[in-house]
Amino acid sequence: MGAVLAQATEADRLDPGGSSRNSSPRYPGAFFLYNRRMQDPGSTRPQRASSPDWQPGTRLAVGVLMVVLAALLLYRLRQLLTPVILAFLLAYILYPLVRRLEDRLRSSRGIAVGLVYLIILLLLGGTTTGIGIALSQLLAGFGEFLERISQQLPEFVDSLMVLQFQLGPLVIDLSSVEGLANSLTSAIAPLVSQTGTLLSDVAGATASFVGNALIVLVIGFYVLLNFERIRDWLIAAAPAPYQADARALLSGTGVIMQAFLRGQLILGLVVGAAMAVTMTILGVRYALGIGLIAGVLEFIPIFGALVTAIISVLVALFQGSNGWGLTPFGFALVVAGASILIQQIENNVLVPRIIGHSLDLNPLVVILALLAAGSLAGVVGLLLAAPAVATLKLAFSYLYWKTVGVQPALTHTPAGPSTARPSRLRRLWGRFRAGRRSKATPTPGSTPPT
Repeated sequence: MGAVLAQATEADRLDPGGSSRNSSPRYPGAFFLYNRRMQDPGSTRPQRASSPDWQPGTRLAVGVLMVVLAALLLYRLRQLLTPVILAFLLAYILYPLVRRLEDRLRSSRGIAVGLVYLIILLLLGGTTTGIGIALSQLLAGFGEFLERISQQLPEFVDSLMVLQFQLGPLVIDLSSVEGLANSLTSAIAPLVSQTGTLLSDVAGATASFVGNALIVLVIGFYVLLNFERIRDWLIAAAPAPYQADARALLSGTGVIMQAFLRGQLILGLVVGAAMAVTMTILGVRYALGIGLIAGVLEFIPIFGALVTAIISVLVALFQGSNGWGLTPFGFALVVAGASILIQQIENNVLVPRIIGHSLDLNPLVVILALLAAGSLAGVVGLLLAAPAVATLKLAFSYLYWKTVGVQPALTHTPAGPSTARPSRLRRLWGRFRAGRRSKATPTPGSTPPT
């Protein structure tokens, strides 16, 4: 082989243009070994010699093998999937801020990303100050309190099963629903315990939490630096005739993620603040911690609000005395009513105006997706279940139309904020403002007041 390569090299040195040779190579065995460059008569740029196309069966076998190897690789590296996904989500949320800083300061992408990360580091550094230490102690105490509730909950439910209530001629015996109560307790107690453990880990900044946070920040930094390159690389990975479809699919996915992530972020801040203020007014212990949980769980549709309400009611039930002089059961009912009121305001007022119908998913589909994603991917699966299903809906609609031979319409334009008729109070306020403007504007020919 070395002799063949040497002879081919010497032949190219003596006759670099290939003028004394015919179109076929002199050394067929050295053609692929030496990978010689063929000259295009109309161009001075060297071009690589084309190789024969693979047969359809070969392409299918190699494609299946690549999918299997990729699945095995993802399975072996599944511990890193959570921080990588969170890093991409962080980069996607911060990308509009980075672009705005880049345009406003007329600076490079690196400077804009550095400024955003400096703000993040300053906020994280604020946790080491007095306020941050107080918040950490509050979260640690709240986590321990939830863990105690999870331990006392089965005994508390057993004590309720011996009670009987009489409503006129009707006698209600709670022991008849003992099986259902035990099933609910076995489902709620681990949930409360895991929430308390998570709060304790965040408050104590354990080594695993700090390590994952560092990985998320580092990966997110480089994703922000190369955001457009990653998008262009994904589009270029598709064959040339399908790159327009790939660009449209990425655009539709971006609209879905933008509507969900940024909308849920605004809802989380509003609902979390509302829960914290309401629980403080009612006198519920750890009101700030409940507000924090409400804001974070806002990213989980349907179940997030339910878990927040359950935790609020349990805290009110087990905290003992309250400033209203109510029994623990009465106080828990008041807290439950306040939680339901906040959820109703969110669903009927905030969600239509902030998110609208961007995901366009049936609630049953969302519930099934949450159950499946929670069992497969844990907390990250719960957070991303709704946008993932909406993205899969977009992809499968494209595959369906291509399968039936119809050109798909890939312009994913979500229904924005609700265009329903404004409320009566808003209409009255609009008439009042219009009347004031008409009085302030003088009519033609009238004498202005002196």
